[in-house]
Amino acid sequence: MPFEIVFDGAKEFADLIATASNLIDEAAFKITEEGVSMRAMDPSRVVLIDLNLPESVFSKYEVEEPETIGINMDHFKKVLKRGKSKDTLILRKGDENFLEVTFEGTARRTFRLPLIDVEELELELPELPFTAKVVLLGEVLKEAIKDASLVSDAIKFIAKENEFTMKAEGETNEVEIKLTLEDEGLLDLEVKEETKSAYGISYLADMVKGIGKADEVTLRFGTEMPLQMDYFIRDEGKLTFLLAPRVEE
Repeated sequence: MPFEIVFDGAKEFADLIATASNLIDEAAFKITEEGVSMRAMDPSRVVLIDLNLPESVFSKYEVEEPETIGINMDHFKKVLKRGKSKDTLILRKGDENFLEVTFEGTARRTFRLPLIDVEELELELPELPFTAKVVLLGEVLKEAIKDASLVSDAIKFIAKENEFTMKAEGETNEVEIKLTLEDEGLLDLEVKEETKSAYGISYLADMVKGIGKADEVTLRFGTEMPLQMDYFIRDEGKLTFLLAPRVEE
């Protein structure tokens, strides 16, 4: 058995994969002794996704030798959706070219997913000179993106000392969501200089789908620079997105 890994709480894992599957069709997952990782770019090359789940987030983690498996994300998402939040999720691979996905709950249900060949891209997560860091509640970001989507297909993030604003402007109407550290929804704000950048709403909407209302989300950005969005999975795991800016004409 090349690997067997167990994650308690099937729904939480399903949400992660569903979020990534909104942006990418297939992915190469690296399974090593340290944990599970995946890095991919969406077909339009606007978003880079980086998922890192160290072995500590799993309740059982047995890997004989490092392996990379290619998975159709849509199929994986549909299978994982069949898990209930209290189910235990078991991912197994034997010598055959299948991933076994088992849910243990009121019954034991096993799916077999064929593995596919996925071209592995050597993608580096760049170190960028961000000038703003914003930590906010998932709920605030999700609602702001919904508000903005009524008005425009882009949202502008503006960070200045003591204030973070999200703004969208349409032909006739506009919306503005303003936060200071006195608001419950803004947890931390570090600004080196006033920073403004715009991003596509459709991508952001996909990126926040798997985030819970109470989750903390960290946004880092610079003026007309990519947005790096991180959120933690059980303290030690992390899902990171890097989204290209919408540069205004």
